[in-house]
Amino acid sequence: MTEMRTRPLVELQRQYLDDSTAGMPIGGLIAWGALALISWQLGDAMPAWVAFTAAAAPLPLSIVIDKIRGAKGLSTQSNKNPLTQLFMQFIFVIALIIPFVIFAAQAAQSLELLVLGLAILAGMIWVPHGWCASDRAGMIHFIIRAGLCYAAYMFAPDTIKTAAIAGAAALTYVYAIWAMKKPGDAV
Repeated sequence: MTEMRTRPLVELQRQYLDDSTAGMPIGGLIAWGALALISWQLGDAMPAWVAFTAAAAPLPLSIVIDKIRGAKGLSTQSNKNPLTQLFMQFIFVIALIIPFVIFAAQAAQSLELLVLGLAILAGMIWVPHGWCASDRAGMIHFIIRAGLCYAAYMFAPDTIKTAAIAGAAALTYVYAIWAMKKPGDAV
């Protein structure tokens, strides 16, 4: 562990990117796209656990996608990189903020507010990922996501507001698939 911490930042960033899961944006597109379709079909009858599942699904889906594609992805070795540790700790930080979204959504009795909060918080993970991979597309992804999700919340008709928010989150993964550095790209 100490040996890893003494390596130059650019080397740690290169290793982080090489060990990253390229399937994450694909998993996010699938999960948030499915949430958009389900909430469009069910409306307010959609159980809240479906939104939590969509917010949590991209990482496990990405691991499966990497396995199917034969990609390296996350490994025990990659967990030794301090940047990977930072990324994983940030996931934990986001998990600690989610109860605030739950309390706000319960107080407002608003499924839309729950999905909005989860979409914004789940999108925050792209900020440390972008920094760890030396890729400004992570921050740009988050800004686009926040803007589109807030716009959907403010301007979509009430009957499709939840679906529009989830659809906005899903749409940002198209940008991520296109713009973000992939494992093997130079840092």
